[in-house]
Amino acid sequence: MGKQPTRRPDMAQASEPHQAAPPQGLCVLIHGINGSPEDMYELREALEAQGFRTHNLLLPGHGTSIHDFAQHGWDEWRQAVADAADGALSAQCPVFVVGHSLGAALALSVAADRPQLAGVVALCPPVRLYDVIAKAVAAARHIAPYLPAWGEDIRDRKGARLRYRREVYRWTSTVALHTLMRELPHLRRALPSVSVPALVVAARHDHVVPVRDGREAFALIGSQRKELVVLHESFHAVTKDCERHTVNAHVLGFCQAEAPRWSSDSSAPTQAPGA
Repeated sequence: MGKQPTRRPDMAQASEPHQAAPPQGLCVLIHGINGSPEDMYELREALEAQGFRTHNLLLPGHGTSIHDFAQHGWDEWRQAVADAADGALSAQCPVFVVGHSLGAALALSVAADRPQLAGVVALCPPVRLYDVIAKAVAAARHIAPYLPAWGEDIRDRKGARLRYRREVYRWTSTVALHTLMRELPHLRRALPSVSVPALVVAARHDHVVPVRDGREAFALIGSQRKELVVLHESFHAVTKDCERHTVNAHVLGFCQAEAPRWSSDSSAPTQAPGA
């Protein structure tokens, strides 16, 4: 069986909202570090099939060059997500921010000061990471600007290769990566301020973000309505791995449940925060 046709044509529109009108709501999708919008492709398809409009972001420094990647970090990534969320909120419809890994951390950070959102979905959210990795990156950034990027952490590696063509940097900027790790203590302090409904998905066999990070994020989130799902088979790349359909179903179910609640017990914002 040969590889299926690449989905790169969709990537050309990755930074623009997809589809015309949002009858149910709008979902801002955010990939992880050294990832791409293609990582969220099947989730995007599942949401759009049920009437949700999506905005599948390409974070600054991604999809260009490793040298450009090294010039960006947490502040620029968060601003991109904040701008997308605020733009979506201006449509006065239910808006969800949905992120994976770094994208999950960004989604939670942005949700902490945007109570107008209909909800936040955090897939494998980092809040501490592995201590040995954090210390190694903190030290390495002073002597090695780039380190070889680790392979994708996925159990269904063969299946993913048939479904996707993974085009990412072969190197990782230690400075850019350190900006994420440096922000994690701030993120932990911000999580109690997340008041919008929240769905957290963690993977028991995740080798990048420990499952305990997902549990801690869930415990710290201040939302009255929140849900934790722990996957038992998948590795880190949960949107593409063997339980991706389970992930899609949980995310879709969450958005379908919360969209009408937003309409009934939330007032649509008249302008984006900070406008």
